[in-house]
Amino acid sequence: MTTNNPISKAQAPLLKEYQRSQETEHQLAENPRKTVLLLLQGAVDKGNLAKVCHQSNALVEKGFHLGRMTTILDALRDRLQFSKETPLAFDLEELYRYADQCIQESVFEKETFYLDSAVEILTELRDAWLEMMQQTGQLSDNA
Repeated sequence: MTTNNPISKAQAPLLKEYQRSQETEHQLAENPRKTVLLLLQGAVDKGNLAKVCHQSNALVEKGFHLGRMTTILDALRDRLQFSKETPLAFDLEELYRYADQCIQESVFEKETFYLDSAVEILTELRDAWLEMMQQTGQLSDNA
């Protein structure tokens, strides 16, 4: 018996975006700072997509993007190294925690105040991280 599963076909475009490449993963492993930059960009992108879904009342899709944002924040937290020599890690943990709280609050909000707050925090972190990488020569100006 052959069954056509429309759900798997519907999910394919979403999953296609996340196909893994060994070459890309190797390059990112060699440059963990670029990985953080890409994670921050991904969180901002997912936040913006969640806002579009909120505005069009596509609540299931909004939830999907909010879940991705939370997953990305978890990945960013996992990269923090807490020690006396890295006080910035503690500050970043607080920002990530607050952004995550905003994401959780945004699930049921009628407006986008909390979602806007999370996206704003992550955008500012991404921009600061990008500027730091450019100033230290770890990333070219046009990358």
